[in-house]
Amino acid sequence: EKDLNVLIMKPGDDTKAGSKIQSRSGAELDTDYVVGADVNVYNLIGYHIINHNLDCIIVDEAQFLTPKQVDELTDVVDNYDIPVLCYGLRADAFSYMFPGSKRLFEVADVFEELKAVCKCGSKATYNLRMNRINNELVPVFTGEQVSIDGIDAEYDSVCRPCYKKLRRKYVKEEENK
Repeated sequence: EKDLNVLIMKPGDDTKAGSKIQSRSGAELDTDYVVGADVNVYNLIGYHIINHNLDCIIVDEAQFLTPKQVDELTDVVDNYDIPVLCYGLRADAFSYMFPGSKRLFEVADVFEELKAVCKCGSKATYNLRMNRINNELVPVFTGEQVSIDGIDAEYDSVCRPCYKKLRRKYVKEEENK
């Protein structure tokens, strides 16, 4: 938009859609960089600036950044005077913050929450992970912190009361097996 030169990047932990960003609706956008946890994003962006004009940086799935990479992005903002817009989740499917998200909350200049609505009509604040078992989606309340949507699991946005109700139901069913 507005003829701006935008750099688009995402962390390598986001394996969905390869080197593209993909929305739940299936829309895709090419990225300039997919960065592993060992990549110094400040240096990467510095090298990019040598050959390209740059007005803005967009980072998708920012929860997968390392805290060090988040700090490197603040250096980009402060030293290069380039705005960085990060999009991602606050917490995982078990309501714990991702390390990258935690650091973003600690150092970001501005937050804008994108609101979602639970099936019950309340504000959705939890990411309910579901795995397919016998062709049925079943809520999951244990496992690895990172499980990619559409590859390892599926997700639904739910409110805290609905999340807790489902957790009580499904954890109790597991204990009774």
